[in-house]
Amino acid sequence: MMGKIWAFRALDTLFFRDGTPFNEGETGSVPPATLFPPSIMPLQGAIRTCLARKQGWTPDNGKPFPPELGDPDSLGQLKLEGPYLRFEGKCLFVPPSQLVGKQDSQGKWSFARLVPGNEVECDLGKVLLPEISRKDGKPLSAWLTREGLEAVLAHQEVREEHLIFPDQLWKEEQKIGIRRNRQTRQAEDKHLYTLTQIRPSRKLEVIVKVDGIPDSWHPSGMLGLPLGGEGRFARVEIGDECRENPFPAMPEIVTAKDGIVRFTVSLLTPGQYENPQDVIRNGPLGVPGRCVSACMGKAGTMGGWDLKHNCPRPLTPILPAGSTWFFEAPPELREEIEHLHGSFSGMKTEYGMGQMVVGIWKKQEES
Repeated sequence: MMGKIWAFRALDTLFFRDGTPFNEGETGSVPPATLFPPSIMPLQGAIRTCLARKQGWTPDNGKPFPPELGDPDSLGQLKLEGPYLRFEGKCLFVPPSQLVGKQDSQGKWSFARLVPGNEVECDLGKVLLPEISRKDGKPLSAWLTREGLEAVLAHQEVREEHLIFPDQLWKEEQKIGIRRNRQTRQAEDKHLYTLTQIRPSRKLEVIVKVDGIPDSWHPSGMLGLPLGGEGRFARVEIGDECRENPFPAMPEIVTAKDGIVRFTVSLLTPGQYENPQDVIRNGPLGVPGRCVSACMGKAGTMGGWDLKHNCPRPLTPILPAGSTWFFEAPPELREEIEHLHGSFSGMKTEYGMGQMVVGIWKKQEES
């Protein structure tokens, strides 16, 4: 038994809506937006439905859903990792929030990183807020190659070729639709709607590692599966893991001159936590040492579709991928720190949520 890689490639536009109300009379002037890359929820639904059908289950044949694949609230024996983006055969990752960038008048990018500054008093009490070490810059709306992420984690120079921007990966398209009567197959008056869909590049794939079931349960070769809303389809290719590990390497964890180990923990996939406010302040539970600062983007929400009850799942808060915490620890905890790299934190870890990577940081005078 070994993990398989499910690679999804769009055959048309895709639609994964956010939490904006989409019922008649509720949207007002704000149309629902689409989220891309999608969360793990629509992907795990497509994967599990496909696996269950291969075992002879269909929604209306009366056979029970295979217990090995879980139920509406669990994955059973399944273990997922991802989703990740793969562009032209190379995996891409969300940059840790400590990385900022600036584009000059010639379009050339330069980069800097945030590090904990001096102690200040604010609404959180006395804390060390992140500050830019050398240059100015803004948070990046981009993706990092494996080499780029390794450079950020190792506190090394990041180059422009390490970044891939969203307009290279997908385009947004406005769509107008109309409700159709299923019995008469005719359009209904006064039922127009507008939404935004995503048209991914033909070279872009969304990949998920699927583990925990026998190899014979996985379909072979290539197939088409419905994915997301609006009845869109994706081509899925299922294969073995790459011989070359695409996961970023962890830098050497070193002890500073003052005898302290300074390291960062960043989310590679969004994290869901029972007490997110405590995690924002103190970092994920189980990380050794003392959290001295953090930087992260705006918290989001995650829902999905409940196939059993034919209704949307409740929205739950999540911390975004790229969220970064700065820690200090004594040298004797180095082995515990190293074990964090690639591990998972929080809730729904079997879904691949809360995967962490470890990096290093240096004080401003060392930077």
